[in-house]
Amino acid sequence: MEATLDKKTIDLIDKLKKFVESKGIVKDEVVKMLMDLRPHFIEQKEPLVTRVVRLTAEYIDEVGTFDLNLLAEEDEEGNLDEEIDLDGDDSFAEIKENFSYLLDLFAHPDNQVNKAELTRIKQMYLDRDLF
Repeated sequence: MEATLDKKTIDLIDKLKKFVESKGIVKDEVVKMLMDLRPHFIEQKEPLVTRVVRLTAEYIDEVGTFDLNLLAEEDEEGNLDEEIDLDGDDSFAEIKENFSYLLDLFAHPDNQVNKAELTRIKQMYLDRDLF
């Protein structure tokens, strides 16, 4: 059975999701909201989510946006395009869609598929040598 997060944590995730849906990744605001969310995952003993939240905040602070293509599909050779083409016509929508996906993972941290995905995302951050 999947544990549920407390209402305040879910409300903060929803608030962040709505903000990004309407305004996109506004660096300072999104970083602050992520850092406000982080202590809730510490309290609820979710170390993987806590780390990914921090890495996400640091990544956005460093890069200025969220250009990770978490929803990328493998090509014929099994390669993934890990970054969103920021010059592409759909980049704003892609950024919002990928960030929303990440927030959905945060909202269900006990799901085994989500844990595996969060572990993959954590490794994506670490492989970029920003930290």
